[in-house]
Amino acid sequence: MQGKFISFVLLFMAVTLVVSPDIAFRVTAVSVQVSEREFSGVCPHRFTFTGHIRANRRGTVRYRWLRSDGATSPEKILVFKAAGTRTVSTYWQLGGGTGSYPGRWQAIEILAPNSLTSNRAVFSLNCVPLMMAPTYEISGAIDSGPDGNLLAGRQVKVIVRRGGATFLSRSITLDTHGRGSYSFGRPLGGGRYQLVVEKLPYTGSSTLNVCFRGSEPADRWVELSTTNRHAIDQDFTILFVIGWDRGPCW
Repeated sequence: MQGKFISFVLLFMAVTLVVSPDIAFRVTAVSVQVSEREFSGVCPHRFTFTGHIRANRRGTVRYRWLRSDGATSPEKILVFKAAGTRTVSTYWQLGGGTGSYPGRWQAIEILAPNSLTSNRAVFSLNCVPLMMAPTYEISGAIDSGPDGNLLAGRQVKVIVRRGGATFLSRSITLDTHGRGSYSFGRPLGGGRYQLVVEKLPYTGSSTLNVCFRGSEPADRWVELSTTNRHAIDQDFTILFVIGWDRGPCW
């Protein structure tokens, strides 16, 4: 009986080893997206690339970025603590004066634990001299509501982002009613832009504790094109609270 039991245990272990081998660490998928597929306007211009790398379990990945001009990035390391997808990013800034750059791309090459190459994230750039570039505009007003006078002299910053990166910004000092305005022109070009408002440090003297709570809306998105060059009335309202018993926020 004991011999049969030992034989059964050995058989069970053998079957387990066959059907449950150690899973080799691998990158199972990799892809790349570009922030915008084409841009026509004043150069240089920056394109942002976002990569997604998926692995089947914990381990270390070695990879690099490839470019259509033959350039490659230094080798990079990405550590997975478990199976899943990690995000990586880079950018390519190019162009100056005039010129066209059609069909440029970036991709990710996985070097280890296995060899794998992503899709090519393709983009095109057309550089237009500043004096010849069409005029685009984004403008709006800043308000602070009925108690806006309490924000007099404080500053906010309106930020224009494109492809996730800051493209332009402007500081605004609020007037005696807590109001202000902004306008962006050159070097805007056609494309999709995100607008956000942030506070700037207060350098004046006041015993009033003002706590910035963001803006309404939290952000705005505008689309500019050759047939729609002006995005006006992109207004924001500053959200804030006042309290002498609060810690200084602004």
